[in-house]
Amino acid sequence: MPASGRTLRHSEGSPGAQRAKTSATTSPAPSDQALQRTILAATLVAAVLRFFRLGHQSLWIDEQYTRIAAGVPGPLVWRDLLDDVHGPLHAFAVACAAAVGGSSEWVLRLPSALAGVAMVPAMAWLARRWLGREAVPAAVWLAAGSPFLVWYSQECRNYEFVMLAAALATASLLALHDRVTPLRTGRYALCVVAGLLSNLSFTLLIPFHAALWLSPGVTRATRVRTLRIVGIVALVALLPWLAAIGRTWDWSRLSPGRGMHAGESALRGQNTYHLAAVPFAVHTAFMGFSGGPSMRELRRSPMEAVRAHLPELALSSLVFGVLGVLGALALRRRGRLLDLVWWVVAPALVVSYFALQNFKVFSPRYLAVSVPCLLLTLAAAFADMGPRVRRGFAGAVGVLWALALARAAFDPAYGREDYRNALAHVRAEFKPGERLIAVGAPEPVEWYGRGMPVVRWWLGFASDPDRMARTLTDTLMVTPGAWVIGSRMEDDDPEDRCARWLDQRVQPSQRWAARGVRVWHWRRPRPGPPPAPKVYGPPAPAKGPAPHRTSSHHLAPRHLAPATPNPVSH
Repeated sequence: MPASGRTLRHSEGSPGAQRAKTSATTSPAPSDQALQRTILAATLVAAVLRFFRLGHQSLWIDEQYTRIAAGVPGPLVWRDLLDDVHGPLHAFAVACAAAVGGSSEWVLRLPSALAGVAMVPAMAWLARRWLGREAVPAAVWLAAGSPFLVWYSQECRNYEFVMLAAALATASLLALHDRVTPLRTGRYALCVVAGLLSNLSFTLLIPFHAALWLSPGVTRATRVRTLRIVGIVALVALLPWLAAIGRTWDWSRLSPGRGMHAGESALRGQNTYHLAAVPFAVHTAFMGFSGGPSMRELRRSPMEAVRAHLPELALSSLVFGVLGVLGALALRRRGRLLDLVWWVVAPALVVSYFALQNFKVFSPRYLAVSVPCLLLTLAAAFADMGPRVRRGFAGAVGVLWALALARAAFDPAYGREDYRNALAHVRAEFKPGERLIAVGAPEPVEWYGRGMPVVRWWLGFASDPDRMARTLTDTLMVTPGAWVIGSRMEDDDPEDRCARWLDQRVQPSQRWAARGVRVWHWRRPRPGPPPAPKVYGPPAPAKGPAPHRTSSHHLAPRHLAPATPNPVSH
């Protein structure tokens, strides 16, 4: 809102957009008709990228959690939905999709794909409100082609939902800077509730949204009064899940100055935080999980993975580093640089604190609510460039993103674990009396191994080699044959003890590997021939001529006469 208090027209956008129009370097805003064509074209491209090979990959472990929460297969149990604190809204959408289209991979991922397509017009609205009309074309094309957004649009998880809710809620809040009405207030409250029920990481937007609510302007007093109503609505909406939220996590770990007590282990692997976590999250936000080394390469050997992809990492860092600096300058010209701090830096600090306190592991997906801001920062940089420079950077980003998207779609090394093919191999050679032993991630094995007996063996036993050998042997010896299916074993067994133990006992011809899944076909050793019965009595006579014995203990057969004494000896 300008200092004069004049109400902005909808086409004029936010105060930051107004300040942007005074910049001499800002490109002219396109006409409404051209803008609509651009948004439509970007939305169509987004739909193609998100629906292309949507069901090609298997459902990995996190997607299995969503499937279970949605009650697939079978009816949705409301009690289970109330226990789901990891996105009940998305689980409900998956249950509805499965009720109509079945339980195939593409059906379960359909809600995320639709949310990913809707992200393009949502980013157009947000860019118009936060930056100005001139930034809308770049914003929609960046949203359409972002490897990070495409990745989560093709995953049966709730992160695309929470990013869509973050974009819509922020744009709705910016609209309240123009005029506060019941309709606009209700729209914002609806987006907030949808975001909270999509993923609790939506709460990372509280600092940024609080700053927007309390920012100066002629509507500030009305906004402050409305904020109380919105807060009550959000609390009431979360009320059915508060009990589950309270018992799911150990909130005492967030106490400042707390240290890990004796016997407490890291939530995953050796630790839950690394100094390279934040740079990796920024890289992932721009390049997705297929730009540079794959996740399996990073888990196996981070330094070797980085060295193997160093030229590509250097190029992407240069391109997005320059764009990031130019974008920050563009935000400063629009008076939005402080928003960048609240929208990106503050959530990163919170998630880092969670990881340092061993409360939650650090993962780029927990910063998904900040990804729209990072993409809009790039859009601001593109909007303020000259035509020739803009085309050059657009070409560089296009090449990098095309490579990342192609890898995600076609390169098995960058795909999710291939449980479907692994279990198809097992099913083809499975014999009656055998069973499957799921190691590492059991839920995908149970899903794709439906109809075969599946038992679980906890990989945490690998920390004690003797206990591992004892418990695994006991599990294997139950049946004549067993199929051990291991995946994501590096989380609980970073030294790969279990796999080495199995390799020593299973012939190479009985091992098989799919993408991220290892299979061992173990057969119980056949018992050897029974031992010879023990004979009590004189031993059986030896074959062939018996050697002459001179011992005084030699007993002659009874049926023979005593030997004649040798006169020479006397």
